[in-house]
Amino acid sequence: MQLDPSCTASRRPPRGSAGLARPPRLFAALLTQRPRALPAALLCALLGAARPAPAQQIAWLWDEAELPAWSTQEAAVLHRHVLLSGAAIRTRPRMRQPALAAGTRVTPVLHVEVSTVHPPEDIEGSRALIVGAALDAAADSSSGWVQLDMEAKPSQRQFYHSLVRQIRAALPPRMRLSVTALTWWCRSPAWLDNLDADEVVPMFFRMGRDSAELRELIEHQPERLHQRCRGGAAGFSPQEPFSAEVEARYTKRYWFDRRAWRRSTFTPTQIVSQSRTTP
Repeated sequence: MQLDPSCTASRRPPRGSAGLARPPRLFAALLTQRPRALPAALLCALLGAARPAPAQQIAWLWDEAELPAWSTQEAAVLHRHVLLSGAAIRTRPRMRQPALAAGTRVTPVLHVEVSTVHPPEDIEGSRALIVGAALDAAADSSSGWVQLDMEAKPSQRQFYHSLVRQIRAALPPRMRLSVTALTWWCRSPAWLDNLDADEVVPMFFRMGRDSAELRELIEHQPERLHQRCRGGAAGFSPQEPFSAEVEARYTKRYWFDRRAWRRSTFTPTQIVSQSRTTP
């Protein structure tokens, strides 16, 4: 069979490579068909489908953070802080807008901090403000996503679930809702079962006093994590790296840097995801 030159050119392996990987049996069978039985364009599509796409690599940009060169396609940018403390509800926009490359897709992030020193006296009283802030953030999205970053406590779980449900219902149908999740939530079905979010992003860094135990689960016993923490999206940090095998489970990788990407030489490895779970 003679392939379309444009197809062979686009699939040419790099110098020194052994060439294309051996195609699966289905593709091998198709390749044995008569030339007229399989159009070249279809063959190109089949060969392309045999190659998993590289994972998305997205930098979180908090206050004063700079956009790293490897995240120019998409960035998750802090949009607003909300602090719930005692009887007070404080809110402010990000301090300074980052310099973004032309065409960078932006996922706005709404950060809701629940004080542990002065727990909110009436968390229900913050509901309308948080929902409104999420809608404001979504209006600035160019990626089709908006993200809620809220570290709720066990006593606030019911409120958190209903809040996520309300935000999801208030968003336009085409706007998808991403939520971050503390790693220990991944061991508790009550946190993530029936959570009305399009994407859950477990944060595999700053895991607190149980960090060693949680890292052991993530590295060697991922089956013990909630299904929504095993594939799809996850958050990593270059200061707390995991093995390539762990990264490869996730098709979408968010990255947090303690130094706000200033003077950072870190670049995510282009590990092809092995996960079939997508948000």
